[in-house]
Amino acid sequence: MAKPMEFMGIEYKEGSLDEKMSQLIRFAVNLAINHEHGAKLHLDRARQAGATEDEIWETAVYALRPVAAQVRNFARKIIANDPKYGGGR
Repeated sequence: MAKPMEFMGIEYKEGSLDEKMSQLIRFAVNLAINHEHGAKLHLDRARQAGATEDEIWETAVYALRPVAAQVRNFARKIIANDPKYGGGR
């Protein structure tokens, strides 16, 4: 049964997500913030909760997408403004 909780003024019910989904989300968040201990911990817990390797890799890709997009956009900005590469004219 979901337990009513509050975090930083947000009311929610902990336990609304199934354990596998919860652990996959926590794994993705830890990957995104480069927190190795947390990523390993939640990877193990996701596997224990029944996550398949396909689900784990899909989760990893979801964690990568915002970072990859940010790098791509930054690169475009730098290159577009660099006269050596035809930018900044």
